[in-house]
Amino acid sequence: MKNTLIALLIAGGAGLFTLALWAEDREAEESGEHLGGPSRAETGSGPRGAAAAPAKGYLADPAHALYKRECGSCHVAYPPTLLPAASWERMMATLANHFGDNAELDVATARKIDDYLDRNSAGRAPGAYSKRTWRATRGRPPLLRITETDYFRGQHHEIPAKMVTGNPDVKSFSRCEACHRRADRGVLNEHEVRIPDYGRFND
Repeated sequence: MKNTLIALLIAGGAGLFTLALWAEDREAEESGEHLGGPSRAETGSGPRGAAAAPAKGYLADPAHALYKRECGSCHVAYPPTLLPAASWERMMATLANHFGDNAELDVATARKIDDYLDRNSAGRAPGAYSKRTWRATRGRPPLLRITETDYFRGQHHEIPAKMVTGNPDVKSFSRCEACHRRADRGVLNEHEVRIPDYGRFND
């Protein structure tokens, strides 16, 4: 009886935790929040005729333009909320060997981008997605690849490799912009996913 009661309590607690995560995602979805990025009104995806509002979150940070220019010239300027501060700090400290390339910056530029990533990172930026990514990486060694985070894997595990790594128009899961056309604006809504040569993916 005691063991059964304990099992029920554990199952109930797990259920409540899962429900809380689902509610956070639904809240973010309904409010139009995307990884600390713009709302539906800000991206033009809100009610017809809604006026576009100024960008908020990391997009409105004065250093975003610098980050996009320096880091977005080789790949999409990933939303900082996709990784915690410790990961960004480690990445900025190893730019001499940035996934096989030398991406070193002058000291002043590197410091500005480092500060920008730090204040807009997972757990420090507002929003449900920021909190969830931070929780999923808390207590773990700093990851450098966004594709290795539990949150990313949980969102992409059902997508067949042939659609991504085996797709010459995508090639890698790190190329968010290939399927998320507004990734550079922080919009990674699953309902907008269009995989080249396959179209919309329904999991």
